[in-house]
Amino acid sequence: MIKKIIISVVLLVLLAGGGLFFYLDSIVKSGIEVVGSSVLGAAVTVDSVSLSPLSGQGSISGLRVANPEGFESQYAFELDSVLVNINVNTVFTDAAEIESIIIMQPIITYETKITSDNIRTLLNNLDEGNAASSDPESAEDSGQQMIIREFRMVGSQLNFVSSVVSAPITLADIEIRDIGTESGTASAAAAVRVVLQELVASILSADLPGLDELRESVEGRIQDGVQQVEEVVEDLGGRLRNILN
Repeated sequence: MIKKIIISVVLLVLLAGGGLFFYLDSIVKSGIEVVGSSVLGAAVTVDSVSLSPLSGQGSISGLRVANPEGFESQYAFELDSVLVNINVNTVFTDAAEIESIIIMQPIITYETKITSDNIRTLLNNLDEGNAASSDPESAEDSGQQMIIREFRMVGSQLNFVSSVVSAPITLADIEIRDIGTESGTASAAAAVRVVLQELVASILSADLPGLDELRESVEGRIQDGVQQVEEVVEDLGGRLRNILN
């Protein structure tokens, strides 16, 4: 009899633990998709989240940010592997503390058009969201604040896409510490802005493909390819610098 009681208690504990795991995973997954889509003005989807409710360590798989409306590429960001470490005691508070976010080998698409580009459009969406939340009543519903102790983006690949040419560019690793600590906490939009601006700085310091390489990629497609490619390459640096202003 005692043995049966012990087995029953163990089963209940395991079921409760499993439910807690699923509940926390669902909260984080839903939060990323809802808040991310709201602040970026573009669909954010997540395949799965696996997070320990005891240690706060886990991973996010298949996080994708769709390109804003008007751009041809399907995604602006494809993050297949994101390692996270969250202070679980702060998940249900007004200010979540995230010990670390490490993004492994993301694929980033920078798509440029005559008058705009997808990264600048996403940043503009952040600005529009901040303007909307400046109303006191909206500010109350602006969502959970956060502190991110460490953010790293490792092994990034940038796909540069224009109407004339596309080329892969390898980016340097990004490391940011203490996002939100200077002002106490940061909103989701503010944290994303910090990351996007650091990404732009990384793009600016990257080795852009040479003109000879770009010419070869369009040779035979357009007669005046050389001139157009030169204009695209010269314009890239200017566009990215405009994002930082």
